[in-house]
Amino acid sequence: MSNELDGDYDTLVMEACSALSDAGGGSFHIGGFGSDEWPLDVAYDLSAFMEQLPSLLAGVRERREVEVDLYSQGIERTLTFRSVENRVLIHCESRTDWVPSPEFESLAQNEMVAMLSRLAEDFARGLKAINSELSEVAPFARWLEGEA
Repeated sequence: MSNELDGDYDTLVMEACSALSDAGGGSFHIGGFGSDEWPLDVAYDLSAFMEQLPSLLAGVRERREVEVDLYSQGIERTLTFRSVENRVLIHCESRTDWVPSPEFESLAQNEMVAMLSRLAEDFARGLKAINSELSEVAPFARWLEGEA
């Protein structure tokens, strides 16, 4: 069997999130900006985030400004990540009635990289746990090895 399925990265992420959602038992959590638990789901919100994970991780590693758009209806927030010295300053902009308070949070750059790398690895482990053939496809196979 080939280790590459047809389709680009965004399509693979959507298929993977759909499979994880159908399997149940998984969850996706983001908190901050005055709300400990954002109302997120695996099928849509995790997919939106994971589509942007490679560019986010590269941007944080390279200390470039990068945006993540959580565009799902009801969430509709943009997170802007900007490196300031050895920290990552994160700005949250809401496009709904929800108001982030505070609208800025920060994290050590190495902690941010570690958190995003863990998310990639956990995502790939989830695919393997449900016996999805997607766990053998790039980039998920690399993530499984801890190479996000």
